[in-house]
Amino acid sequence: MQYVLNGLPMGAIYALVALGYSLIYAAAGVLNWAQGDMVMLGAYLGFTLYQVVRVNFPVAMLLAMGGIALVGVLIERGVLRPLRRRNSPPINVVIATLGVAIICRNAALAIWGPDAQPFPPPLGSRTVEVGGLRLVPQDMLIVALGVLIMLMLQYFLRYTREGKALRAVAQDRMAASLMGVHAERSDAVAFAASAALGAAAGALVAPLFFVTFSMGAAIGLKGFVAAVVGGLGNIPGAIAGGFALGVIEAAASGLISSGYRDAIAFAVLILILWLKPSGLLSREARQKV
Repeated sequence: MQYVLNGLPMGAIYALVALGYSLIYAAAGVLNWAQGDMVMLGAYLGFTLYQVVRVNFPVAMLLAMGGIALVGVLIERGVLRPLRRRNSPPINVVIATLGVAIICRNAALAIWGPDAQPFPPPLGSRTVEVGGLRLVPQDMLIVALGVLIMLMLQYFLRYTREGKALRAVAQDRMAASLMGVHAERSDAVAFAASAALGAAAGALVAPLFFVTFSMGAAIGLKGFVAAVVGGLGNIPGAIAGGFALGVIEAAASGLISSGYRDAIAFAVLILILWLKPSGLLSREARQKV
């Protein structure tokens, strides 16, 4: 049970990042390799607002999500949209997002410098014992806010006009366009929501580690693994894949060694792709919007 509790916080982080990958892949049909760097930028912006500007943590996190969402819109307008209008192959878009990732890291290096920045946990780091289980306040905060954000995303996709349009584009881009849905606007919404999810993950995970310009690479890669494990483009699959990966990593660290957690994560990916190439929850179960 302790391993499950230990794995839930990072599982929530991986799930938020995986949701970002899946939203963009479902709507625009491309992989955004800058998603991990949205985590890094969100951590830096949250750190600046919380430690330098001295606003409280929830406000810092919301402002970081809003600011990085604008970065997502800029990526869609400046990279995806021009390439799509020129009928560029999907691989060109993928390479362009890799370029965006490198630009983001260098921009962070220039703005915040190479030194790692400590992000104090907003609820403190004192461990609480309940029924023989050790609970860390920051871990509980990550899980609670992570789940809340996931529920808000579900509400947005199911009950708002922009959310329904995004789902329609994800289901059939051509048919949605013929029915009057503005597909490019849905692309921008997907990029903004994806970047905001990454920023939330960055602001939440930053107190567990130091904030560095390279922190997004590993988290982004694990988020991608979670998205593929759950079925790329599948929202419930991304959530399930994220939490499953977090718990597996925690169990591997506790039962074997923390040095093998990354190897085990990718071994799980290879095993699942071998057993079920479309992921645990494939996109075959789509519903008509």
